[in-house]
Amino acid sequence: MNLNKYLLLFSLVFLSFQTSCAVRTAVSALNPDWTDGRSSKYPSELYLTGVGYGDDRKAAEDSAFAAIARMFQAGIQSKTSEMEQYTQTVVRGKTHVSRDIKIDQITSVATNKTLEDISIAEVWEDESENRIYALAVMDRRHAMTAIKEKIAAIDGDIEIMQQKSADISDKIKKAGTLRAILKSLLDREVYNTDLRIINPSGTGLEPPATPLDVKQQLQKILTDEIRIGVQVEGPHSDDIRSSIIEGLTGEGFSVDEAGGADKPDILVRGVVSFENADIPQWKFVRWNITIDLINQSDSRIFGSITRHGREGHMNFKEAEDKAVRALQEDINNELGRQLISSVYGGD
Repeated sequence: MNLNKYLLLFSLVFLSFQTSCAVRTAVSALNPDWTDGRSSKYPSELYLTGVGYGDDRKAAEDSAFAAIARMFQAGIQSKTSEMEQYTQTVVRGKTHVSRDIKIDQITSVATNKTLEDISIAEVWEDESENRIYALAVMDRRHAMTAIKEKIAAIDGDIEIMQQKSADISDKIKKAGTLRAILKSLLDREVYNTDLRIINPSGTGLEPPATPLDVKQQLQKILTDEIRIGVQVEGPHSDDIRSSIIEGLTGEGFSVDEAGGADKPDILVRGVVSFENADIPQWKFVRWNITIDLINQSDSRIFGSITRHGREGHMNFKEAEDKAVRALQEDINNELGRQLISSVYGGD
């Protein structure tokens, strides 16, 4: 082969190499497929993905994280109203809004734990638009394993509490245990909602009990099984006792009005005092009431309320009558809520 042929062959090889480099350069300048929401490297059956963009890398990564977070927030929001219904207890038609189960707090903690499994897989700069893109990914299998472990731990706690509830004869402690089971089931439902989002099949894990069943058991105890007795000591005790009984029955509780021979499950025991607190030209009466909630099975005080106030008038009799009315209204507004809250608190 002469020199001219070598030069011709070299020229063809070099031209081929140049063409290959030009093609690769053109491809690298194109948008990665994931900027359009689908990634061949991270297929949807194996990964949850979120695309974000911004003027700098941090803004793009934050936006990508947020894109996945919104999937979970949407799932939780669809469950929130249903879950909030379980935090309300109805006693003979009266709804008591509970404050011991905070849905927002539960969902925030659970979802934040789930989002710990997100990582930034790729970043790409679009020089033509001076914009940076980021791809956030969540490995479905890894995240599902982590969530299933959390659910299994909750189910173990629920199983223990269910056994405890079945063995408890004390109605108040039983109600507290059922409330704890309900709270755990709501915790579990948040994780299970996340699991349904992560699982490609969209399914979760069946619970050991439904919140509705547990709530019905709880309301049956409060409505039909727990009997309440009322004792009041101090001035105007008969009127105040009658007012407390009227308030509790109005809230749906079963109250022993006559103070029968059978020992009630809960004794509401109050002590009332009135004090002259005059100032010139006016008669004032300072009132105070302390109420203890007593579990009659073991004489344990499991809740307590103290309220006080002051009422005035031109004469002492009217001032005292106003104090009695104010005391009755104040304690009746508080007692039903405090009674349920204390029963739920258990030990």
